[in-house]
Amino acid sequence: MWRLGLQVFRARLPEVVSARDRRRLVVVGSVVTPLAVAGLLVVAALTDSWSTGFTVAAVCFGLAIGGFSLVFCRIGPKGWTIPALPTVDWRTQEQIARYSGRRPPAVVPEHRDAVLRTVETNRDVLVRSSLQGLFLLGSWLFGVLGAVVLAVTDPGSFASGHGLVFLWAPFWPVVGGLSHAVAVRTLGRHEQLRQEASVLPDTPPPSPKRGRPGAPGGSKLALPGEDG
Repeated sequence: MWRLGLQVFRARLPEVVSARDRRRLVVVGSVVTPLAVAGLLVVAALTDSWSTGFTVAAVCFGLAIGGFSLVFCRIGPKGWTIPALPTVDWRTQEQIARYSGRRPPAVVPEHRDAVLRTVETNRDVLVRSSLQGLFLLGSWLFGVLGAVVLAVTDPGSFASGHGLVFLWAPFWPVVGGLSHAVAVRTLGRHEQLRQEASVLPDTPPPSPKRGRPGAPGGSKLALPGEDG
């Protein structure tokens, strides 16, 4: 499941994140990271706490801030969400949601087209969500690395407040890791659903009702006493 989801993620990422979005990510990261590093170094110089270890830690913290800023960059169409399927009734949508559960039932031929449309619609959204989770994870790793460098090279500065990064840093891997893991697992399950549904026979559309549209049903024979 995970391997299949990662394969889908790697295959779809170059198509989902356009060249314009990639340039935006590079520009934002290239601007935010140096500004954050410079700001930290200026604060260290003003507070007379500059050291070689703090410089290395400032670079790590700057990379963490730069990675965190990428989460707020738009990497898809404006307002992209998981759209509803107006042509599918709510019972069918509920059944399709069960296919992504822990113990999913087999896909029935009646749901073939709806499953294929759902997988196609949600796949790119999941790829973008997984990428944002990776940004959070990378940001957390750089933040913890900077805190470790600061703790080793300048224990006094670390104890005076910079080490508070350990208090809120675990929040990032929880959010980023869970969003990435859930998105990758869902991508793998959706790919399995696509493969299962694609081999099912195409169900023919329901035959139209006989008679004129809106014509009353029932017997056409007149009862005694009624006009013909």
